[in-house]
Amino acid sequence: MSKLRWMFLFALTLSLCGFTLAQTSDQQAPSDQSTSKDKDKKKDKKDKKKKNSQDVLDTEVFSDSVAQNAMNDLRDGLEGHSQRLMLSAFDGDKMDGYLSFEDQIQAMFERYDSFRIHYRIIQTTIEGPKGVILVDFQMEEVPRGQDAVPQRKSSQIRFELERGRKGWKIVDMQPRGFFS
Repeated sequence: MSKLRWMFLFALTLSLCGFTLAQTSDQQAPSDQSTSKDKDKKKDKKDKKKKNSQDVLDTEVFSDSVAQNAMNDLRDGLEGHSQRLMLSAFDGDKMDGYLSFEDQIQAMFERYDSFRIHYRIIQTTIEGPKGVILVDFQMEEVPRGQDAVPQRKSSQIRFELERGRKGWKIVDMQPRGFFS
């Protein structure tokens, strides 16, 4: 009888352990699924955000968000002291006198150590295939060298943008001498 009792207790213990393990794995499975779902949601949001920023660049129609994006690229290039990033806001193939403009920008980057930019878009309009942005533009330039006094300048600048194969890019600006 004692052998039967031990077998009964052993079987009961196994069945209880099996029930507990099954219950634990059932509880863990949904949390693993929810973690996977959370990751998928985050990825979807990230993909959607990336797609929206690409949509701004690739959109057929000129809009305020296209204008804002172009000005942000220009500002980021100047404040990041990246001539390449700044010039990426311009379309070298469609801009008249682009090579001399590029030389002008290179000289400016060699002369100044850093830039601080503030701009305010006053107006955006569409003129045929072009988008036009009228901007109050302020720039502080810090010359290279010690004890250099920052120089400030401001102007109202008119930027013309056209849509090309890489999205909306600046094809003209007036006055061009502002970045010299």
